[in-house]
Amino acid sequence: MKYALRKLVFPFLSALSVISAAAQQHPTGIFSGSQDIGTGTKHGAARYAPATQQYVVTETGRSSRDDHDEGHFVYKKIKGDFLLYARTGFEGKNGADPHRQLGWMVRQSLVGNSAQVRAVTHGDGLTALQYNRTGSGAAEEIRANVSHADVLQLERKGTTYTLRAAVFGQPFATQQVANIDLGSEVYVGLFVGSRRADTPSTGVFRDVRISVPVPEGLEPFRGYLGSQVELL
Repeated sequence: MKYALRKLVFPFLSALSVISAAAQQHPTGIFSGSQDIGTGTKHGAARYAPATQQYVVTETGRSSRDDHDEGHFVYKKIKGDFLLYARTGFEGKNGADPHRQLGWMVRQSLVGNSAQVRAVTHGDGLTALQYNRTGSGAAEEIRANVSHADVLQLERKGTTYTLRAAVFGQPFATQQVANIDLGSEVYVGLFVGSRRADTPSTGVFRDVRISVPVPEGLEPFRGYLGSQVELL
C-alpha cells in the first residue's frame, strides 16, 4: 500500500494525494463539521486557526472511557483505507483529570455508543489504542509502550487498525487490533473528552494530515495522481 509523502515521519510511503489543512477555507479546516457526542457533554466547541494550522477542541463532560461514549468531535466522512497523523497536546492545566483524553477517533456513526476505534493520550500520559466493536458495553484498550505521546498516527487497512505513537523526535511504539468492521464509510476526526462535567478540557492539534492510498489498479504514468507543494 502506498500513501502520500508529507513529512519525514512517513519515510516508507510513496507520494500521492493528501488532504491539506492549508488548502481548505472551512471553519473547521479539512473537516466538515463538529459536534458533541453523547448525553453528558456540555456545549463543546472546535475551531481552526489558519495562521497556525492548529485545531483547538474543547469539551466538558465525561470522556469516551469505560461504558461512556462522550466528548467533542470534529470530523469528516471517508471511504476505504487511510492514514491519520497529528501532533497533540492539552492546553494549560485546565480539566486536569488524569483520565481526560484526546486523539483520533473513527466512528461508525455520530450517535452515542457507536462502534469505534480511538488513538488516545490521557492526562496522566497513558497512550492507548481503544476500540468498541459493537458500541455497547465497555470499550477495550491496548496500551502502547510509550507515555505522554504527543504524536499520534492511526492507520486503517481493511478491518485492521494500527496505532503508532511517540514523543516527538522519538521512535514510534506500535499496537494493532484486527477484525473491527465499521463499514466502508466512517466518520474520522479529532476529539477531546474531559472526564469531568464541571471542568472543560482543551486539546490543541497541529500538523494534522489525512493521507489516502493509491487506488487499486492504478497504472503508473497513466492514471492521474496530482501533486501538491506545501511551504513549511
